[in-house]
Amino acid sequence: MTDRHTRTSRRAVLASAGAAIAATAGCLGATDDDPPEAYTTPAAAEFDGVVDSQWLTENLDDVHLLDVREEEAFLDARVPGAYHFPNSEMLDSYAEETADGFEASPDAIAWTLAEAGIESGDDVVVYGAESNLWETYAIYTLNALGHEGQVSLLDGGFSVWDAGDGETTTGSPEAQEGEYEAEVDTGVVATREFLAGNVDEDGAAIPILDMRSPEEYWGVDERGDLDRFGHVTGATNLNFVQSIDDEAGRLRSPEDLETLWIDDAGLSSDETAVAYCQTAIRASVGWFVLDQLGFDDVRNYEGSWADWGTLSEDDGYYYTTGEDTGTVVDTFA
Repeated sequence: MTDRHTRTSRRAVLASAGAAIAATAGCLGATDDDPPEAYTTPAAAEFDGVVDSQWLTENLDDVHLLDVREEEAFLDARVPGAYHFPNSEMLDSYAEETADGFEASPDAIAWTLAEAGIESGDDVVVYGAESNLWETYAIYTLNALGHEGQVSLLDGGFSVWDAGDGETTTGSPEAQEGEYEAEVDTGVVATREFLAGNVDEDGAAIPILDMRSPEEYWGVDERGDLDRFGHVTGATNLNFVQSIDDEAGRLRSPEDLETLWIDDAGLSSDETAVAYCQTAIRASVGWFVLDQLGFDDVRNYEGSWADWGTLSEDDGYYYTTGEDTGTVVDTFA
């Protein structure tokens, strides 16, 4: 696979070519042969960790592919070479907060990656139906396992690939005989103790982003069998859906993302930032976007509110509850 600088240059060329094609089509009138919206995307042209369907067409033989859709959809039609990456393994097997601290057991995920023929230094593209939360959670998970190759998001996902007449195949691929060496990288993980060390009863010492809905943030929408509802004291609410262009099924443009995260949320790339939600899945969207925007130290609170909501202020785990408390950023709400 090409290095990042070469790849970024190629993306710029492809994006320029795509824009020229789109402009010509606009003059001549749309035809059935026009590529679908999101076949080329602004995020793919700008970010190292995002590719679009046009780029994947050019580089399909140079990357490994992980499909995070439901198994039925995967078996019905998938990109050639893709292996299924079940979300149950991402959720249930590799990390948890315990009374003795953060513990990681990546064996099940490592086994799945080995069966896909993936080694730690390989470049990987992750796709789902569109661009959404399971895709970014898979990318975060591989980074937390210490994956050394580039792990990228297919912006627009399988829906755009298929609509653009990308090659597809059916059925399950043959398992590979390999070995995946995972070395957990806690530098992308915020543990409960890391978070507690940056929060007191008066607020937070670092930016903490709550990626849930405002109602969950305020404690009005109570989810799960927990002891308390609300948000980490000092956290800012920024619902994860604001980073996604739902109509096109892709990430918002880099300009929109900078407006949302840097201008309106007031974040700076030289700060350590932590994202959380209910189970770290929605928060992975924030983690991914901030990483692509060039933040040096961005972390996902793996336990998220499913963990924090079981704790006590008496032990230093501060929270705030009540409608209209805290700060809500609703630029694209």
